[in-house]
Amino acid sequence: MSGGGLKLRDVRKLADTRAEFDLEFPLRELPGIAPEVGGNDGRVRARVRFGREQGFAIADVGLDAKLQVICQRCMAPMSLTISTRSPVQVVETEQEAEDAPAGRETFLAPEGRLSLEALVAEELLLALPIVPLHELGTACAVADASAPGTAAPAAADEAGSTARPFADLKALLEQGDRRPKR
Repeated sequence: MSGGGLKLRDVRKLADTRAEFDLEFPLRELPGIAPEVGGNDGRVRARVRFGREQGFAIADVGLDAKLQVICQRCMAPMSLTISTRSPVQVVETEQEAEDAPAGRETFLAPEGRLSLEALVAEELLLALPIVPLHELGTACAVADASAPGTAAPAAADEAGSTARPFADLKALLEQGDRRPKR
């Protein structure tokens, strides 16, 4: 099923009927997802199952997506596969979120209504790495300095000198003290 996530849905009914959804969304249409993630044709597949645990509405959210992100080591595009599953307690108020059992992830659904699209987008954002990096030993354009037999970082030149941006700071400060006072 494509679409179906834009509509606001009643959380109580979803949980009580144990509703299940198989969804597919274009990444560019998910709220809060940067346009460069996923490229032009990126998609996320989601399976959302509702139910109750200890009286609380729970959404079991499973995601599969193939994204395009920027490696923060070499700044080149890289492919990233996300496959995750998370139980999420759906709450109506901030107070309910604070009262949720420790360690339980929550999703705020004001007035008991939620958008499946927003739920999927939030779970995808939580699954993304904070700092995307190519795996060591792959095609990353920057060699890992800690790995044996790799090139040294670009900060040091062949002679072994290290850039010291504040080396002349003392001289500049002393120069400033010699200026005539007004």
